[in-house]
Amino acid sequence: MNENDRELLEGLRSLAADGQQGAPLRVEERLLAEFQRRTRVRRAAFWSSGIAAIAATLTVMMFLGSKQHAPVIAQTGMEANMIEVPGSQGETAMSFYPLPEASELPPVENATIVRVALPVSSLRSIGFQVSDEGANEPVEADVLLGQDGLARGVRFVE
Repeated sequence: MNENDRELLEGLRSLAADGQQGAPLRVEERLLAEFQRRTRVRRAAFWSSGIAAIAATLTVMMFLGSKQHAPVIAQTGMEANMIEVPGSQGETAMSFYPLPEASELPPVENATIVRVALPVSSLRSIGFQVSDEGANEPVEADVLLGQDGLARGVRFVE
């Protein structure tokens, strides 16, 4: 060991003997303030996007009104894949047609049902055969949302 190594070793030993030292109080305060600011920004973004989605849904529903449509739809044997959601307080179970790739999502623990108006042509993506006549007409449907806000299934309102 040379002289520089001995001085470094002695300095490290004296530093260790002083015990643990934390960051200065001003550094800790600035760090906590930045964490709190980022949390507020994230919460604001979450709530504003949620409110915007609800407002858009309500706007579409009000714009389309309560028109009655009778689209020509043929099922393709999808009943075996239905999602069963148990009712609460004695209500009967509700059946939803699963959406594509819904089986890859985590299981539903808490469900939310949202009523929307979909164009009849969008039913093709979940396996229905739809005639071209009235394909752009809206049809009312309930969408099953999981606890993560992702759609799992759809059922149609008569």
